[in-house]
Amino acid sequence: MYLRSRAIVIKNMDYRESDKLVTIFSEHEGKMKAVARGIKKPRSSLRACVQPFCHSSLFFSRGKGMSLITQGKLLEFYGNTREDFDRSLYALYLMELLDKSLMDGIAIPRLYTTTLEVLSFLNQSGYNPLLIRYFEMSLLVNLGYSPVLDHCVLCGNKDDLKLFSLPDGGMLCRDCSYQSSGAVSLSKETLALIGFLGRSRLATVERVRVSNKALKELEYFLEKYLEYYLERKFNLKKAMSILKRGMPKDTKLI
Repeated sequence: MYLRSRAIVIKNMDYRESDKLVTIFSEHEGKMKAVARGIKKPRSSLRACVQPFCHSSLFFSRGKGMSLITQGKLLEFYGNTREDFDRSLYALYLMELLDKSLMDGIAIPRLYTTTLEVLSFLNQSGYNPLLIRYFEMSLLVNLGYSPVLDHCVLCGNKDDLKLFSLPDGGMLCRDCSYQSSGAVSLSKETLALIGFLGRSRLATVERVRVSNKALKELEYFLEKYLEYYLERKFNLKKAMSILKRGMPKDTKLI
């Protein structure tokens, strides 16, 4: 059986002497793994097509065993991102999010489109912290983990919302906040921003201006929310934080 699909390459790793095992997020098949034969050979035509976070049109041969990538055409290499260390780190972080959150064989067209939009913006316009938060929020929404923000998730009360409960997935009113552990305090600006990111398009998000305090609070909230519901630790995000702390104050880093 033969298959053709556009795909975003999540990662690749060595597999046998001259092959690589490639993990992709395909437009029609979702996340899947396939073997790229002879990819380590100098004249391999597939080499550019299966680099992490590139966008390619791939042809597959599917049998009883592992699928094989037989041909490929590179659609977008995101050269500006690859030439910039900071942007590359964030592109790889997006791939780590996809790798650790998606189940094999389940297509998510809206998330696929969002990933392409974010990679394209990162490549053309550079880093914007809201760009990464937008992707994290889009991932949660597409996986069915949209936070409940407009009423108390326990009693339904719409007034006096005080804390966000990670275990319950939504806001708590003052009375219910005493019944839950793992609650996070969020400012009104951050709450509005979370709701905005969950329902808006990227073209709108890039024009938004928010305070540094709200950005930091939003980053912390989404990190904890992702870790709680996906039950994963995101190693690259931690590594980037360590890099930032270790750099001199006058050094520009994302």
